[in-house]
Amino acid sequence: YVSPPPGPGLSARVWLDEEMTQIGLAMARSIGDHAVADVGVIAEPVVSSYNIAEEDDFMILASDGVWEFIESHEAVQIVGDHLDELGATKACQALIEAAASKWHEEEGEYRDDITAIVVRVQHLWGK
Repeated sequence: YVSPPPGPGLSARVWLDEEMTQIGLAMARSIGDHAVADVGVIAEPVVSSYNIAEEDDFMILASDGVWEFIESHEAVQIVGDHLDELGATKACQALIEAAASKWHEEEGEYRDDITAIVVRVQHLWGK
C-alpha cells in the first residue's frame, strides 16, 4: 500500500497495512521497482564510475544515510584515520558511528538507514 508524497520534495511512503496505520517506509528510490513510479519512487539507481589508481588506498560504498550529513572529504578523513591501525572493518564502523552521531545532532531520535562498506584496494598492486 503506497501513499503519495505529502508535499513537494518529500517521499512516498509504503505501508504495511491498507489503512496505513502500521509501520511505513518513506523512500524515494527502490532499485528496479517500477510499480510505484506513479508516486515518485525512482527505480533507476544513480551510478558513478571511477578508475582506481595506484595511489588510491581504499574506496567507500555507502547509502544516503552516510552522505546526508557527512561530506566525501570528511568520510575519507574518518576512514583514513582508522584504516592502518584498526583495519577496514573498524574504519567502516567509525564512519557509521560518525554518521549516526550527525543524524542524532540534526534530527534527534530519527535517522535514515546507514549502510557502508570500506574496501582496501592497495592489494590490487601487490602493496
